[in-house]
Amino acid sequence: MKIRFLKQTIDTHGHTIPDGAPRKMTDLALAMEAVKAGMAGFVTKCHQGDTSARAAVVEEAMGLLYPGKDFRVWGGVVLNHGAGGLNPSAVYASGKMGGRFVWFPTVDAENDALYKKKHASQQGLGNANEQPIRKNKIRILDEQGVLIPEVKEILQQVKAFNMVLATGHIAVQESLALVRAAAAMGIQKILVNHVSLPITNASLALQKEYIDNGAMVEHCYYTPMAGLCSWEEIAESIRTLGPEHVILSTDLGQPANGSPVEGMEKFAEQLHSLGILEEELYQMMAVNPERLLY
Repeated sequence: MKIRFLKQTIDTHGHTIPDGAPRKMTDLALAMEAVKAGMAGFVTKCHQGDTSARAAVVEEAMGLLYPGKDFRVWGGVVLNHGAGGLNPSAVYASGKMGGRFVWFPTVDAENDALYKKKHASQQGLGNANEQPIRKNKIRILDEQGVLIPEVKEILQQVKAFNMVLATGHIAVQESLALVRAAAAMGIQKILVNHVSLPITNASLALQKEYIDNGAMVEHCYYTPMAGLCSWEEIAESIRTLGPEHVILSTDLGQPANGSPVEGMEKFAEQLHSLGILEEELYQMMAVNPERLLY
């Protein structure tokens, strides 16, 4: 594997074992592959709950296996039903354990379920019913379009622990309301996930509005790799917004696909072939993730 683009990069969106869905590799296996490639660390995400404790254990193990290497592993909590849904107590617990990310609902978001039901034949979108016990899907706005009270409580915990607020798979109108509320509360670390994924696709005008409210936007390698958007669409977003406002991650971990380390390399190579400069790739894969996580 070439490692031209990987030095000191951080993948902020990967899926590892243990997980409620089939995954390619364990936390430790990914960490060992990533450190050998020269990466600075990764964030592990699980739709079914909290990865903060796992991340701490793997990071400690890496310090023993590779003394002198400053390799980091971060986790956080996804506010699906497995964590109690929109549960401020789960955010508090994650923060106390060193969790860095708080993702709003993903596979249990109402928006995710509605899109997958409407586009059931579309490949690459995953399973809309990964949580079979509680069938109700989660939305963060009431009937009047106002954020429900639990959201403010969650944002208070995010701010208290200086965590990264990530929007998950909620609808674009929900994401914009959430970003605006977070910015008004003084939350500094905001990431709008999957702006090029059909489920949460945001126009360039909306992406600009996100960043005008202090957020960064995320593009994942999985999305164009799976044919869910074009490579040029992502390159255009980078050129329009500026690389200082963009995070590039992988969303990999599916057994049939390459590892997140391979995904980071291929993502960089593909965008570089479209004219995105090496220093811009470094900004989006190393500098910006570090700004969020440290």
